[in-house]
Amino acid sequence: MKFHQIGATLAFVGMLATASGCKDFYNTNVNPLYPTSTTINNLLPITQVSMASGLGDNVGGLSQYTMGLMQQLYSTRGIGNFVQTGGSFGGPWSELYGNMLPNNEIIITQGTAEGQWSYVGIAQLQKAYVFSQMVDMWGDIPYSESLQGVNNLAPRFDKDSEIYNGSADGKVKGLFALIDEGLANLAKPSTNSTLGRADLIYGGSIEKWARFGRTLKLKLYNQIRKTNSNAVVAAQIAPLLTSPLMEEGGDLQLAYKNSIQPDTRNPGAVVDYGPNPENRIGRYFYEDMKDKNDPRIPYYFFNQVPPGVAITQQDYINGSFVTVRPGSTGQYTSSASTAAVQTLQGLYPIGGRYDDGKGSPGGNGRPQAKYEAPQRLLTYYARKFTEAELQLVVLNNPAAARVALSDALTAAFNKVNTVAAADGSPVMTAAQISGYITRVNTTAANSGPLNRFDRATTTEDKLEVIMYEKYVASFGYGVDVYTDFRRTHHPAIRVSQAAAAATPGRGLLPDDGQTVSNGIFPYRLYYPTNDLILNPNSPRTQAPVTSRIFWDL
Repeated sequence: MKFHQIGATLAFVGMLATASGCKDFYNTNVNPLYPTSTTINNLLPITQVSMASGLGDNVGGLSQYTMGLMQQLYSTRGIGNFVQTGGSFGGPWSELYGNMLPNNEIIITQGTAEGQWSYVGIAQLQKAYVFSQMVDMWGDIPYSESLQGVNNLAPRFDKDSEIYNGSADGKVKGLFALIDEGLANLAKPSTNSTLGRADLIYGGSIEKWARFGRTLKLKLYNQIRKTNSNAVVAAQIAPLLTSPLMEEGGDLQLAYKNSIQPDTRNPGAVVDYGPNPENRIGRYFYEDMKDKNDPRIPYYFFNQVPPGVAITQQDYINGSFVTVRPGSTGQYTSSASTAAVQTLQGLYPIGGRYDDGKGSPGGNGRPQAKYEAPQRLLTYYARKFTEAELQLVVLNNPAAARVALSDALTAAFNKVNTVAAADGSPVMTAAQISGYITRVNTTAANSGPLNRFDRATTTEDKLEVIMYEKYVASFGYGVDVYTDFRRTHHPAIRVSQAAAAATPGRGLLPDDGQTVSNGIFPYRLYYPTNDLILNPNSPRTQAPVTSRIFWDL
């Protein structure tokens, strides 16, 4: 049975719990083929698999869409050309609202009744994390009145700012308050006899969950920092910066294994290493890394064609690297014409192949992989990048920002090495890592990040270095990359017609007359049309894609 099949089964149980209103829901099962009750230790892993699926780098995950928007990937579907419809994001919306969140709510309700406070605290932190990510994508969403089943079939769409901060009238308990509740419940005495096996993320470690909760709170304060003065933000983050936060090796992530029955493989690799790969690699993303001689390239991208083999009749060729240009109108854009030669997502983001320069089997063979890389959600290196940003722009301490940036870079490279070592692939040497981070070059653009940071003369230029390196390190989790770009306007990647007009070499469209952008860069995602139609309390129309989430000032 696949992870997703298990999730679907218990999602149905979750909907029964929230939608039936039946007082006998928790009574003994009647038909073992159609369970009417379950235990929270069975539900916790389902929520975690669903969370990774709905947010992650796979066909139905938000990261794949947002990585396309951020030019790390390219898809010939509409979103690749900045075109979205009311059907574009129904998959992840349904995964999170129809599976993850209902089952997670059962854990909170049932765990509270049973005094299983560790489960309750974990579920509250998961809830805060998922809702924060959904607000960042859609803005106003059902929150305070959601997950009530038949008790409220038409939940209102709460304001995005109130979901984060809470409402003045107290009707909306914000995410910061929810995190505090989760941390308080984690600290309560609780019987945890089943938690170790049920918790696929931290193996039942309450300390790691608490560290994650505090790190999440720091992340969210940083995310909305432009809505407050620096003095207010400094006061908010001060106690967090001196508290135990996420450590190296304590990332919020879901591990995958190379098993088919049940199917526990990384779903992103299962598709992209199949007969019809979903994604191409973003041309500009690759070119920037190549220009900077980034040693992570063979871990990020797998070239199916080995060096020295001639490649013709493809949309974009750069040595062994093959992809499709954003907005291409050329004839070599379909998966049928690119599948056998296109560059694929590699070992690091989805558990694909490390590029050893040998390419993949010819003919009808598809490259084989272990499919075991974890789906990263919130990481230690992301925490350090957040600290670098806060030290620079809020606390006005460039020296401390540089230290945090150095820590973040080292941790990001260490993370790649951890994935490579688990795969049995070569790891980067200390000299390679240090050589990239500290490299000094006569051309500032090609110097290492610390040297670029030192050369930068303005806060915005220093922030550009931090956010570019975070952008590269975060390959495989596009949700935060998309959010970071909208709220900071860094890094200066090629995503807009305005950028193309101002600097033709940095625009979305190459100067070859064979590409077209059918839409404009969206600052929010469309709601699924069905939810707008069926819920009378939903917005009557889609918000313009140029309208901003509340923290985007």
